[in-house]
Amino acid sequence: MALYREEIRDPAVMVVVWPLGLFALGSLAVFLYQLFVGPVGKNPAPTWFWAVMAAVFIGVFWLVKGLTRLVIELNEEHLVVRFGAFRSKIPWERVIEAKEDERSALSYWGVGLRLVRLRGRWVLAYIPGARAKRVAVTLRGGMVRELVFATRNPDEVLRVIHEHVEKANT
Repeated sequence: MALYREEIRDPAVMVVVWPLGLFALGSLAVFLYQLFVGPVGKNPAPTWFWAVMAAVFIGVFWLVKGLTRLVIELNEEHLVVRFGAFRSKIPWERVIEAKEDERSALSYWGVGLRLVRLRGRWVLAYIPGARAKRVAVTLRGGMVRELVFATRNPDEVLRVIHEHVEKANT
């Protein structure tokens, strides 16, 4: 059972996603046309080319479409952050502390999913937009020592995290 769940959608990414979807459908349509009806134009590209183009555009569309939604879920066992096909599932025992992140999005080299080295430790950041408020969670063990993610309600997220960190450390 989720104690806290939040979903953040980034409409700016949709501006990129839908044209990719149109390219995917167009490539698929040309591939199917050439496969079942006949060549397109006087000097058509090979059918395999359109199959590869359709597969690439569909794959990129699927990957980028997933990046339009960041999901944060806090439950009794762990903290889960999902950004498209990428997911971090952190048990409460690994969490040392959490605080509101004061750094600029540029510290992480921009927005999106970022793995950067800051002050000698690896930081994994899920940032859908530059102006989003963020929470930074310090972790023990593992390669990644800090998890940063955006949230609309940093106070509520921090309250739930602090409650579970106290329980896990007692």
